[in-house]
Amino acid sequence: MLSSVKTSEVGVAQQKRLLVELLLQSNQTEIQTEVYPASLAQQRLWFLDQLGPKSAAYNVHFGLWLRGPLDMRALQSSLQELTNRHGSLRTVFRLEGGELVQVVADRLAVRLPITDLTHSANPDGEHYQLAKAEVEKSFDLSKGPLFRARVIRVTGADHVLLCTMHHIVTDSWSVQIMAKELSALYGAACTQRPSPLPELPITYGDYSEWQRKWFKTAKVQEQLNFWKDELEEAPAVLELRMQGPRSSEQTFEGASQEIPLGDEITSGIKALAVRLQATPFMLLLAVFKILLYRASGQPDLSVGVPVAGRNSVETEGLVGFFVNTLVLRDNLSGNPSFTDLVGRVRETTLRTFANADVPFEKVVEFLQPERNLSYNPIFQVMFSVIKAAVQSDTFGDLTAYSYTVAPTKSIVDLSMTIIEGKGGQFWAQIDHNTNLFRAEDVSRMLADYSTLLQAVIGSPEKRITDLPIRKAAADRTAECSLPVVSMISSKRKTLTVASTSHRPRPERPGEPIQAEEKLLVGVWSDLLHLPGIGIDDNFFEIGGHSLLAAQLIAQVQSATGHKIAVSAVFRAPTIRAFAQLLRDDSLAEPDPIAMQLHNGDGNDAISFFAVAAPGVDTFGFAQLARHLPPDQSTYKLQASAPVVWGRPFSSDELQALATQYVAAMRSAQPHGPYCLGAMCEGVLIAQQMILQLEAEREEVGLFAIFDTWVLENSQIRSLWAIDYYMQRFRNFRVLSRDEQFATMRRVFKRTTAPSDTNSGSGWNRAYWPDKDFQPPRFRAPVLLFKRPRQPFFYVRDPLLGWGSRSMGNVETCELNCGHYEMLREPHVRLVGQTLGNRMEAIRNQQKVHSARWGLLSDPNRLFDSGTRAESAA
Repeated sequence: MLSSVKTSEVGVAQQKRLLVELLLQSNQTEIQTEVYPASLAQQRLWFLDQLGPKSAAYNVHFGLWLRGPLDMRALQSSLQELTNRHGSLRTVFRLEGGELVQVVADRLAVRLPITDLTHSANPDGEHYQLAKAEVEKSFDLSKGPLFRARVIRVTGADHVLLCTMHHIVTDSWSVQIMAKELSALYGAACTQRPSPLPELPITYGDYSEWQRKWFKTAKVQEQLNFWKDELEEAPAVLELRMQGPRSSEQTFEGASQEIPLGDEITSGIKALAVRLQATPFMLLLAVFKILLYRASGQPDLSVGVPVAGRNSVETEGLVGFFVNTLVLRDNLSGNPSFTDLVGRVRETTLRTFANADVPFEKVVEFLQPERNLSYNPIFQVMFSVIKAAVQSDTFGDLTAYSYTVAPTKSIVDLSMTIIEGKGGQFWAQIDHNTNLFRAEDVSRMLADYSTLLQAVIGSPEKRITDLPIRKAAADRTAECSLPVVSMISSKRKTLTVASTSHRPRPERPGEPIQAEEKLLVGVWSDLLHLPGIGIDDNFFEIGGHSLLAAQLIAQVQSATGHKIAVSAVFRAPTIRAFAQLLRDDSLAEPDPIAMQLHNGDGNDAISFFAVAAPGVDTFGFAQLARHLPPDQSTYKLQASAPVVWGRPFSSDELQALATQYVAAMRSAQPHGPYCLGAMCEGVLIAQQMILQLEAEREEVGLFAIFDTWVLENSQIRSLWAIDYYMQRFRNFRVLSRDEQFATMRRVFKRTTAPSDTNSGSGWNRAYWPDKDFQPPRFRAPVLLFKRPRQPFFYVRDPLLGWGSRSMGNVETCELNCGHYEMLREPHVRLVGQTLGNRMEAIRNQQKVHSARWGLLSDPNRLFDSGTRAESAA
C-alpha cells in the first residue's frame, strides 16, 4: 500500500531513518514464493518460447506521453504498488516434476531507469528509436522479471513512460486495467494519499488452480464435442491471392498499418447493428469476412477471435493471461445478402460464445489437426474489436497521450483489430506477416474494408458480390507497374510515428493567425489527431502520408469550395505555405514537371532529381527528400501524361517523356553533373534521359535505382508464365459467376480469332525482345538499392542486369525490407543516409575538378603574389 504518512507529520530526517530500517529489514528477509500450476494458455506460450531463440513476438506494451511536471518519486511508488498488487507481474516459470508452474514472489523491487534526451541534438528523432529498442527486448521466462518500465525524458516537461510485459502474464484487458490503475495510483502518490484501489478478491494463481479443477467436469467434454462438430472438414489453411509464398517454417516478422474509419462509418455501423438486431462486432466481422472471401475465393472461412476469458466477476480486475481464442466459421457460399450474412454471423457468434470456456489449446489437442510448421493450426487470420488502452487524457495532474510503438512482429498471417478510441470512434488496424504480405497490399485491404463498410451502411440488402470494392488489375504487368497507394500508421491521438515523433513548434510571438491558417489547423488536427499543431509544422514530418494527403485535400475543398490538386500538399507542406496558396487561389494550377521537394540551405549547384512516371504515387520521394542532408536540394520530375497502365511505354513515349524531363531539369540545374534516381517505370524514363544527356556530352554523376530490374531479358519465361497464370487464376476465382462467364467468353474469342502478332498488351515484346536487341550502354555509375530476395522468376544476377548497362561502377546496398517499403519508414532513413553520402562525395569531387580547371585556365594562380612580382621584375 502507498504510505499515508504526510510530510508535515514526519520530518525528512525521520523519513530517511525509516527508509534505511525498511531496507535493512528487506535485505535480511528472504524473498518468499508461492507455486501455482500454469494455465493452459501459459503452457502454450512457454512451449513456443522454448522452440527457438528468444524473441519479442509475444511482447506487449503500453506507453504514455506525459506532458507537465512529472514527479518521478510518485511514479516509482505507483509502479511499485501496481507490482505489489498484481502477482502476475512478479511471476516466473519453471518445470517441476515435468509440469510447468508459476512461481510468484511475495515482493519485487521495481526499477525505473530514466534516459535523458534533453541535451541531445535531436531528441525528437531519438525517443522513438529508444522506445522501439525497449519494446523489442526479449524476456527470459525462467528468470524474469516479466514486467519492466522505463522513462524517456524528451524535454523538461515531456516524458515517455513505457511499460513492457511478456504476453504470458498479461493480455489486452489487463493492459487497460494497468493504465487506469497506474493513473489513479500516481494521482494519490502525488498528493500523499493512500491507494484508492480496493483489495483484489483472488489472484491469478487461484484462477489457474480453479481452471485445472474445471477440466475434470463433464462440461469440458460437451464443449470439446461441440468444437469437433463445428470445425469438421474445415479448410486447413486460408491463402489470399496477394499472399507471397510461405517459408518452410512460420516466421513472425511483421508490420502494422491502421486507418481511422471516421464518424460517419462509426455511427452508421452502430445504427445498422440495432436495425439488424446484432452487435457492431458482428457487423464488422461480417464485412471482414466479405473482404477475405473476395481476396481468396474461399467461401468457407475460419477466423480466430480473442475473447476476454473472464467469466466470473472476481477475475475482472486482475492482471493476467486470461484471453482465449474462439474460431468463428462461416460459409459465404450462395451469394447471400449482407443482411442474411449478418444473421449467419450472429448465429455463429452466439453458439461459439456459449462454448468459450475450453481453452483453444485444449481444442487443438482434442482435434489433432495436421500440423505444419509453416502456418498456425485451424486458422491463420484473426479479428478483434477492443477499446484503446488509454481512455483518459489525464494522468494525475499531467496531460497524457497514448504512445504506441509500431509492432514488428505478427504471430499469425494477418490480423485485423477494430480499436474504439475514448471518443467512441473506430480505427481499423491490420498486423501482417511481412514475409507473406506487401505493405501496399495491406493498404489496399484497409481501403477496401472502409469502402465495404460504407456500402453496407447504405445498402445492407445488397448481395455480397454486388458490394463495391476496388479491383486489383486482372492482368499481370511488370512487377512495379501499378501505382502504389501506401500508408503509414495513422495516429489515435498519439505521439508515436513510423519515423520521428512530433513536438509542436511554438508560433512566432505576437504573430496574428489569419482565417485560412485557423481553418487548416482545425483540419490538420482532426485528421492527424495531434494536439497543438503549429503553422510551420511539415505535414509529412508529423504523421502525414499520401492517403491522408488525399483526405486533407478533400476536406479543404469541401470547406473552401476551391478545386485543389492533391499534389498541392507537396508544394506547400506547411499550414503557412498552404494558406498562402489558398489566398493566391493557385492551388488548382497543374504541377510543374520539376517540383522542388526540398530547398537545400547550401550554395550547392548539384541537385538530386527523382524521376517518376506520370500518374504514380510519389510520396516515397517526398519521404526520401526529408532524409537527405539539409543542404541537398531535391526535385521530383513527373509529367501529368501519358498515364499508362496495363502495357509498357512505347519507345516514342519514353523518348518524349525523357525530352520533357531533361528540359525541366535544366531549368533547375543548367549543366551537369546530374544525379538522378528512379523506381519501377521511372527507371525506364531516367535511363532514356541519361542516354540523351550523354549524347549531348553532359555528365551524369549518379543513377540511383531503387529495387528495379532492367526490363529486357531479365525474367525466365517459363517461370514468369507460371507466376502469371497463377495470378490470373486467383483473380478469376474471386469473380462473380457472371464475371467468370464473361471472362471465359473473352478468352475463347481471343483464342479462336485469327492470329494477330500486334495484339496483346505488349509486355511479351518488352520483356523478351527479338534477337537483334542491343541493350543500351551509358557511362553513368549506378547506386543500386535492393532487397535481399528477388522474385523467383528472375534470372540469377545480384546486379539486377545493370552491370551490363553501366560502364561505370555498380554499387549495391541491400535493405532487409519489401519492394515498396524501401522508400518508407524506417528503411528510407538508410536510403537517405547512403544516398546523401554519395551525393556529398560527388560534390567534393566537383569542387576538386573546378579548382583544377581554374588552375589550368590561369597558370599564374599556381604562384603566390610575391613569386609573380619577382618574375615580372
